[in-house]
Amino acid sequence: MVAKKISTSDKQAICKKLMTLLKKRYSAALPKYDRPVLETILHGICLENTTNELADQVLEDLLDGFHDLNEIRVSTISELEPVFASVGDAEWRSYRIRSVLQYVFDKEFCFDLEGMRKKTLEQAQKQLTRMKALTPFVLNHTLQVVLGSHLVPADEKILNASKWLGLLPADESIETASDSLKSTARKSDAPLLSHLLRCLATDEELQADFNLDKNPLPEEGVDLMDAPSRLEDLFANPLSKQKKKTVKKKKAAVKGKKAVTKVKKKVPAKKTKSVKKAVKKTAAKTSATKKTTKKKVPKKSSSTKK
Repeated sequence: MVAKKISTSDKQAICKKLMTLLKKRYSAALPKYDRPVLETILHGICLENTTNELADQVLEDLLDGFHDLNEIRVSTISELEPVFASVGDAEWRSYRIRSVLQYVFDKEFCFDLEGMRKKTLEQAQKQLTRMKALTPFVLNHTLQVVLGSHLVPADEKILNASKWLGLLPADESIETASDSLKSTARKSDAPLLSHLLRCLATDEELQADFNLDKNPLPEEGVDLMDAPSRLEDLFANPLSKQKKKTVKKKKAAVKGKKAVTKVKKKVPAKKTKSVKKAVKKTAAKTSATKKTTKKKVPKKSSSTKK
């Protein structure tokens, strides 16, 4: 079934409603992005598929754990990996961090990219595209933060959450997602939408719902017009809560069965033991009687034989 085409104005109206719901659950305060350009890129690598809080902490640990950016540049992947243990994909992030620093140093002979702020969007995009280690998310995140470009940077988690909402079609790729999402919000709203989508996509309670491999979208597609009501239902009853209820019910049922089984087993078990004891006592008495009887019979004397 082909999804209905929705006008840009309708998309933005629905997106406004979604943002209102998201602001009730998450903080509407935007993260402070006031770092130098190069550190903004490094932060973007730390931020992909995780929360702002974790990304801030990881970047801080990275910068504090090494003497300077040059030491990070010449470090091995295995030496950098421990810094990223809390956000996952440690090897992947370590490789990208080091590759970016190596590229910038080889190109600029320093670690300064502040000149990018004076460039046009097209010029800055070309410069960033030359850094082969950058993902579409990091590239678009840098353009949004440094130049204020009208973009909604999307990583894999934001991509899945956006598909679930119906903001993006099911076949949208990570390469085009950021550009497609910008039509759902005005330029002035794009930074807040980016922040709220990240909060939603990284919400621990909702991870099962946005795992589209295990919980695929319906074949008939998702209607964006239903997104606000679906989101309210999701907040009220996510899969994680449903699973907990199911587990509790199963445990209660198992306990009930065990209790019944124990009662049933105990009754015949006691009877069997008492019967066995009675049989043993009877057998013991019988053998004792036999022994006594045998003792009472007198033996024939030798004189009688003669």
